Amino acid sequence: MHTLKPVPLAPPSSAGYNSPVPPVSRSIRVTVLFFGRLKELTGHAEDSAEFADAATIEQLFALYSARHPELAKYRSSVVASRNQEFAAWDTPLRSGDEVAFLPPVSGG
Repeated sequence: MHTLKPVPLAPPSSAGYNSPVPPVSRSIRVTVLFFGRLKELTGHAEDSAEFADAATIEQLFALYSARHPELAKYRSSVVASRNQEFAAWDTPLRSGDEVAFLPPVSGG
């Protein structure tokens, strides 16, 4: 007579099931618009940027200033908007936001 061995229904816990999974870093993607002289300096009117984590409008502008050093000299006079509303430089960005950088306007 043969004796049946019990068959485990699930692999032992050492197999890695239900082991802690490191959190996935949330990335955010924003659309970036440039107007006037800023558009000329960057070479385009629209771009998109992705960050691994939360960022502010200031950090976004710094990213583009690093790519286009000429932008940095406009920082003190540029106005920023998020989702078509004027925004402070320390405004946090969320995925899907539209950020626009507007240069000073001269007129007569």
